[in-house]
Formats: sequence, C-alpha cells, structure tokens
Amino acid sequence: MTTENKTSASALARAVGVTRQTIYDWRKREGFPQNGSADDVKAWADANGLQRVYITQDTGNLAELKAQSLQRDIALKDVKLAAMRGDVVDRAVVKAMLRLLGSKLDLLLRLKLEVELGPRVAGKSAAEANVEGSLILDEIREVVNANLARFETDAVKSSKSGAGSEEE
Repeated sequence: MTTENKTSASALARAVGVTRQTIYDWRKREGFPQNGSADDVKAWADANGLQRVYITQDTGNLAELKAQSLQRDIALKDVKLAAMRGDVVDRAVVKAMLRLLGSKLDLLLRLKLEVELGPRVAGKSAAEANVEGSLILDEIREVVNANLARFETDAVKSSKSGAGSEEE
C-alpha cells in the first residue's frame, strides 16, 4: 500500500469518524465509493446497514473504547447465560406460539359471536342481552388466560429443549 493510500484512508477515516482499519475493510465491499467524499462514504455505510463506531474527543482514548467493548461483551454473555438458564424464550418459539394462539382466539371469537350470541340473546331485552354479552366476554377471557398460561409453560419447555438443556 502506498503512503498516499494510507494517508487518504487515514484522512477519510477521520472525516467519517471511524478507524482506518474500518475504511480498509469497507473498501473490499461491493459498491464502496472509492473516490467518494466522507459524506458519500457515510451514506454508503448507512445504506448498507454498517455500524460506525464514532471516535470523538470524548470517547477517543483507547482505554475507554476497550472498556465499552468489554461492557458489550459482558452484556452479550449475560444474554447467552439467561437463554441457557431458560430465562429467555427463543423468538421462533414465541412467533409459532403466537400464531397458534391467534388462530385459537379467532376460532373462539367466531364460535362465541357467530354461533352462540344469537340464541343466547334471542327474545331478551337490551339489558339482558348486555348481561349475556358480559358473560360471553368472561368466557373468552377465561379461555384466553388459560391458553396464555399454557403458552408460557410450553414456550419455556421448547426454549430449554431447543437450547440443549436437559431440565424440564
């Protein structure tokens, strides 16, 4: 690498607010604006979802950057430990169970409103129909709450078994 390229990478890194190594890494990626301005590079990085670690006078010292990196590593390890203990439910498990719960709720509402409501309020006054409506809502709440409790238990079991845990 020539001194000119090194200097321009350093200058561009300072202008963009990243390390020189970041500029070298980015230059290898497709679409990097080789002769672009700092604004072009920032826009390219943002458009490609690349995180930029800004080095400013406040956070520019190496010890502080290392401490921030260590804090991120510790937070990540805490998340991994929580998942291993079963304190965290896998996103895929939650999505699958929510889809199932949504289907069950849809079926329950159809049953209560399309099938049961008419016969339950037929020939009743408005006040009596309101009472029947309240009873139907209570029945729906009971079923939903029971399903949510089952969902929580099943989700924890699924996450534990998915994480390779032998506990149940």
